Amino acid sequence: MSSVIAQVTTNEIKAIVGPEYFFGSFYSTVDQTNAGATSVNKMTYNVTDFSNGVSIVSNSRITLANAGNYNIQFSAQFDKTDSGDDTVQIWLCKNGSNIANTNTEMTLTGNNGKHVAAWNFFVNAAAGDYFEICWHSSDTAVFINYIAAASNPTRPAIPSVILTVNKIG
Repeated sequence: MSSVIAQVTTNEIKAIVGPEYFFGSFYSTVDQTNAGATSVNKMTYNVTDFSNGVSIVSNSRITLANAGNYNIQFSAQFDKTDSGDDTVQIWLCKNGSNIANTNTEMTLTGNNGKHVAAWNFFVNAAAGDYFEICWHSSDTAVFINYIAAASNPTRPAIPSVILTVNKIG
């Protein structure tokens, strides 16, 4: 699909024809808790920074209005409130089904162990497909942490999850 962009100046009118870009930038300003040792958790987003052709439906569904190849990128601030070492697994689902070979495991170490999970997935989508980033930990003390803005020195809040989506082809 192409778009036409018209640029008008005092001396000329120029039309630029090229691909239409689809993208989205989203994040979460709340803690995301672990639903339980046998539950699948889905990363959620409560703020849309900007988007075109990409939306969040039901708080977790990364919904693509247009077919194509997309890069789904995220970072999540994992934390825990107990001692010991705990694992977290993160994977991708498409239209409610797990995508094979997308799971990754990381370990949070020690009391109040923290870890930033940050990676990306290249996906192929039909118009209307949705993707979800899922996670699991058997320890309910594991959560994705939102940290409010701070002072001395002044610094911005840390979203629990940051998500960007770009159509790449």
